[in-house]
This record gives sequence, structure tokens and C-alpha cells, in this order.
Amino acid sequence: MDDVPRSAQSGGFALIRCLVAKRQYLLTEKVQNLLSEGYFETEDLECSIVNGTVEKTECDEFKDSVGNKKYIIIGPDRCGYLFYSVGKLQRLDGSRIYTVITAHHAEENYD
Repeated sequence: MDDVPRSAQSGGFALIRCLVAKRQYLLTEKVQNLLSEGYFETEDLECSIVNGTVEKTECDEFKDSVGNKKYIIIGPDRCGYLFYSVGKLQRLDGSRIYTVITAHHAEENYD
């Protein structure tokens, strides 16, 4: 946590933004499949999280996240189109990491 700005050390969305900006995040298999199928690019996801807002939080049904929360984030992709993602902060080897559960352009739904 030494390389995390003081404002992000307590966690929450500030920490998520910091982790994503430093590319310290994981993608679920679902998100990896969408990426490999060309639905969006990694940079669109990163841009939307770093420049987006938390629309709401929900309880994590798997209860394996920090604070038992999932974050629903909407923000602009590299071209300015709204992009939707859901993720959660988790602990991994003594550090916190952000895991992206699902992601897609806001007007699309790839369930």
C-alpha cells in the first residue's frame, strides 16, 4: 500500500480508481471472453472506471469482498460512450485488488 496515495488508502472508490489506473486488477472469465470476442478493449474499461462514478453498491452474494460490496460503475470509454462495469475489492496475498465481474457498453447487455 506504500505506492497508493493517502486519499485511496482507506479503500472504496478512490482505491478502485488507483488500482485500475495502475492496472492492478483481475478480470473474470466472462469479462475476458467479452474482450477476446472484441466487444470492447481493456482501455475502454480502464477509462470508464478511472473517469466514472459509482452508480450504486450492492451486497456481494459470495461474501468474499472487502466490505461485502460490489460497485456498479458507469463512465465514459475512450470515445466518450457510456460504459458499465461491476466489480469488487478483494484481498489477495495481503494486498487489495479490484476484480471486474462484468463489463460492457452501457446500452448493451451481454448476459
